[in-house]
Amino acid sequence: MLVFLSDNLIYDWIVNADQFQEKFGAELAAGNLPDVMMISPNDFEDLSSQGGLADLSEVYKKYSCEALEKVYNYDGKFIDVAKKDDKIYGLPMGTDPAQMTSQMLYNMTQLKSVGITSKDQLPKTIKEFEALCDKLMETDYDGDGKTGGPVLPACKNYMDAQLGDFSPYFHAYETWNDGWYDKDGKLQYAGIDEGIKTTLTKLNAWYEKGYFQKDFAAYDIWAADSPVVNDIVAGKYAIIPGSWWVPNWPLNNNKVEHPDADWVIGPNLSPDGKQPKIMIDRYPVNNFVVAGRDFKHPEAIFKMMYWSLQYETKNSNPDVQKTMSEEEKTELDSYVYTWLPYRVYFPSSLRDNFKFISDLDAKGISEISEDEGLNNNEFWGAWTQYLNYKKNPDDGVAWGTYFSRLAPDGGVSNMIKTVETADIIYDEVYISTPAMVSKKAELDKLRDNTFISMVMGESPVSDFDKYVKQWKAQGGDEIGKEVNEWYESNK
Repeated sequence: MLVFLSDNLIYDWIVNADQFQEKFGAELAAGNLPDVMMISPNDFEDLSSQGGLADLSEVYKKYSCEALEKVYNYDGKFIDVAKKDDKIYGLPMGTDPAQMTSQMLYNMTQLKSVGITSKDQLPKTIKEFEALCDKLMETDYDGDGKTGGPVLPACKNYMDAQLGDFSPYFHAYETWNDGWYDKDGKLQYAGIDEGIKTTLTKLNAWYEKGYFQKDFAAYDIWAADSPVVNDIVAGKYAIIPGSWWVPNWPLNNNKVEHPDADWVIGPNLSPDGKQPKIMIDRYPVNNFVVAGRDFKHPEAIFKMMYWSLQYETKNSNPDVQKTMSEEEKTELDSYVYTWLPYRVYFPSSLRDNFKFISDLDAKGISEISEDEGLNNNEFWGAWTQYLNYKKNPDDGVAWGTYFSRLAPDGGVSNMIKTVETADIIYDEVYISTPAMVSKKAELDKLRDNTFISMVMGESPVSDFDKYVKQWKAQGGDEIGKEVNEWYESNK
């Protein structure tokens, strides 16, 4: 949290991330409002409604520019989530909602052992996918002398890991464990939809067949030295469910250990082989950058953000780094710019870089000047790895960046294709209501424990209706009332 004294930037206080909310609440209760803050959507709702935030409308008109618009208003509408009574009370920080989509990755080298020799043979339907998994159960496709599974990675982060989770299978049945979508003008919670029974029934059948490790719920995909990640790197799986970035990690490490691995992205699964509907955030807000109501120089936010953007973009260029003095290198390595209460990430950077570099690749252009690169802090890293891959396609690290971000059949390309071809259902809620703050964590725990228990056969899927009643009684209905009131007032 920052305060400004003349031309100086002063840190009012600094705490660890896990202590932030408690410290922030205490400071607010004491009447200590920093000049500049990056706060959660819930805190934004509270402070803006209580008159604690400065109106940024005028300075936005004067100091916003095209480059910064790509940070907090990338689609021309994103800034609207920060408006109250047509006044701007913050700058929303977000991501591309398309990044929520899931993908299925296959190692074609290993799949040759079960007769699959081209991408055209990869499964499109759930039935075809199950038939493939059955064949893998009977085959020593990884060469360890054993058969019988598991053939699919899984972990306790069953829907939010974006690597080795169940999200592609939920999505195949057009089901989601979270999110509030509009049904006939009223928000409905996706995590209690009747269709989830079908998804859980299928996952339980796969669990009983041995597709997943029997104790998968004991493993955290994000734990240090995760056994699930280690098995992926070691080549224990020919199928990896995940997000667009998975080739960049951990499949890049798999590629280093197994250079012959030929990873491709297959079709999104569904019962009938057609592209299923997808759910994405309408407004993917992570945080808001705001100014305290008494801050006399809110234009400083825009000036700082612009400086950071130019600094990061310029100095992410490896050619620029080669000519730096020792002092400049020390400054760059200190990451001073990341201590500031905002981010200069372009939500559109993945799409922009993909299109820009694809166009250069089509023209056979492999050299560009500093001024010709895109003005986002991911561009030069992507461009460098693109050149590295073109020079040495066997470099696993370069392959990971290239295949995740730039390949015509890679992660970002598939992500874009999915959102452009699928029918979309929007998760409309980007705030936390009072009941969410006090009850959502326990409701999420109830949901997750219930779903995992049903997948593992510890409780029957027929108990799903009991779970729905319990979810509603323990605060779900209260949250539903609040989000619908908020939804109506913000239409």
